[in-house]
Amino acid sequence: MKTSIHRVSVEWGDADPARIVFYPRYFAWFDVSTRHLFDSAGLTIPDIFDRHGVIGTPIAEANAKFLAPSKFGDVLEVHSGVSEWSDRYFVVSHKIYNNGVLCVDGFERRVWAAPHPEKPGRLKALPVPEEVRSKLS
Repeated sequence: MKTSIHRVSVEWGDADPARIVFYPRYFAWFDVSTRHLFDSAGLTIPDIFDRHGVIGTPIAEANAKFLAPSKFGDVLEVHSGVSEWSDRYFVVSHKIYNNGVLCVDGFERRVWAAPHPEKPGRLKALPVPEEVRSKLS
């Protein structure tokens, strides 16, 4: 599995009054880390979406286990990689480490989505292109 590592500095606005990371921030870091994963594989998101006629990879499911706290001033490492493939979706696993300690273990299930040809305003899942599968595997 191809893995990318994205470093995150925990800023004041990422933390709650107790100076612990406010849990939704982890999901934002999952999202940006997925983009970094694509970039590290040579898949520039606007280009790859345009080339394959998709408008995005919306999240169908997301989960996180919070194992240890992180605080304002910490520098985290988000390790991300595709852990599961289906015809029309893929699962990106994210492990967030704080000073070598696993503090969050999570994932996003993302759909390869295009505008629905018969239902305006809706999306339709398409098969994930082999180019994407091979570069992210």
